[in-house]
Amino acid sequence: MASLSVNTEEKEKAVPVEYDSDDDLEPYDMSHDAKVTKEKPPVYIGDCLDGLMSRENPARIAACLEAAERLIRDERKLVEKQVATELAKVLLHLQDEYSIENFSRLRHRALIATTVNFPHQVALYLTREFYEPNYNIRQRLDMLEVLASAAQELSKPAGEPSSPPSCARRRGGEACEVSCSALGGTADWRELVQQRIDKNTRHFAQGRAKRETPALHSRFAEVAGVFFYPLLTFYDRRDSRTLDLLGDDSLVLSRLVYTLGVVMHASLHAPIAQQMAVDFMQFIWALRFHTQPYVNAHINT
Repeated sequence: MASLSVNTEEKEKAVPVEYDSDDDLEPYDMSHDAKVTKEKPPVYIGDCLDGLMSRENPARIAACLEAAERLIRDERKLVEKQVATELAKVLLHLQDEYSIENFSRLRHRALIATTVNFPHQVALYLTREFYEPNYNIRQRLDMLEVLASAAQELSKPAGEPSSPPSCARRRGGEACEVSCSALGGTADWRELVQQRIDKNTRHFAQGRAKRETPALHSRFAEVAGVFFYPLLTFYDRRDSRTLDLLGDDSLVLSRLVYTLGVVMHASLHAPIAQQMAVDFMQFIWALRFHTQPYVNAHINT
């Protein structure tokens, strides 16, 4: 029996043991696989609009969405008004079906750029669609956010006006006029007249000269009413198909109050601001007894 057990152990030792190893796997032939290339961004706004409407190509949608804001701001003078409204419509109805990175931010900034470059057409479209059916709460809140952000951007000065080249230089404490042709520019006649007056005027005590603040054109003053009054049209309408701002949709009402306040502040120096303030106070006065705390918070602020 002892010899039989020894022989059995020797046979077990003699049998080779096979182990699973990755070294025995043969690699797949990938020479014929197609290489995945990044979608080229659109060059023109028309191509961008077509790409945003291509539902079966997520890579193209992402590339067009990333380039939308830049194209809208760069091609402002080349885009027709109808195209701007169609672009706002496509962006408003665009859904994140493919989990695109930074989708909400890119879409929001593209809508703001469209509204800023074409404020009358796009704001009229957004304010009209706000009370229309077949929109969810998120889309209505997006409309209000875009209008508020665009109003703030339009109310800011577009830029300091370029000052005319100075035609005066000092030699030995006296101002001497230099020909404008030598400076390569045209001087302001007010500056030349003031220089001659200062040259022939004796000053016993001269304080620090006060520089006049140049008047800047307000881009928002012309379209303030388009941003404001259409939103006040149907706020008290009760319709289960669209909105019930005084009922179940009080969250949208609170955002509406905030947006109207932002638009009112942006139109501070507009000629229509006084009338807007009267109508806005009447709107606030009608909501003074609202039961929702977040609506009262926006009213009080």
